[in-house]
Amino acid sequence: MLPIYKMQHSAAALRTALIGRKMLSFATNNSIALTPQVGQTIEEVRSFGRQLEVVWDDGLVLNTRMKFTGSWRVYRSAEQRKSSAARAQVVIEVAGLSAVCFGASVIESHHDFDPRRHPILGRLGTDLSQVDADLDECVSRMLSYEDSDATIAEVLLDQRVMRGVGNVYRCELLWACELHPWAKVSSLNRDECRELVTIAAEMLRANSQQVAVDPAVYGKHGKSCSRCHGLVRVTHHGEANRVLYWCSDCQIRHAGTSSSRYVTEHDTPPGVHPAEYIYLSELARSRDLG
Repeated sequence: MLPIYKMQHSAAALRTALIGRKMLSFATNNSIALTPQVGQTIEEVRSFGRQLEVVWDDGLVLNTRMKFTGSWRVYRSAEQRKSSAARAQVVIEVAGLSAVCFGASVIESHHDFDPRRHPILGRLGTDLSQVDADLDECVSRMLSYEDSDATIAEVLLDQRVMRGVGNVYRCELLWACELHPWAKVSSLNRDECRELVTIAAEMLRANSQQVAVDPAVYGKHGKSCSRCHGLVRVTHHGEANRVLYWCSDCQIRHAGTSSSRYVTEHDTPPGVHPAEYIYLSELARSRDLG
């Protein structure tokens, strides 16, 4: 069995190299059900025993189960050796760096399951990236959402309301509209819902035209908010436990209606890299279990 501490070291290295970065290329010599798309942002790296998972902002998960001699390594892109190319089973490239998997017994991909996003439970909403998207229909679905206590951050990822809003856009939308992520969806009026849907459509269409926009909060944990100069925070949110970046100083619209699901005990402390925080938390849990 691959020693657990080695998996923790590998996961920590991958988090530092990959989290918050857009993927430039992906290659594998294995057949997988779903292929990560170039341009998607890498959101998390998770380790469970001998398994290591890479998660993208659209919810796609790459799972690798390592043999005793298996490993993930990070190279500067120019340093990736030709001698290792034949043994590489997965190569994930971001700007300046490559994460390479060797010696995995299992490589598979799937989407993180979130019952609120499963199409079998309801008709899919309008694809906001399309120029003829029915924005009013999206607004109506948001206003009539069946769970009035659901947070607006959860609803934005529900494909039954509208399609196309991944986690990066969710964080950016909430910041642009100064909305508290844990505000109840039932607290928003029609004009506020319309504002969210319209801005979401504009963001998605700009992305389809490859218009580069620097994120305001996504991936900017511990940095100053460009609007109010408060600190950007990062936590996990919702049933799918997705990463959420936000500014608690200026995202205060409907803060008074915050759902009881609002928790901050898992926030990464300011000044600490998320990868470092996760690694130290895992070490602490390992000591407790030992």
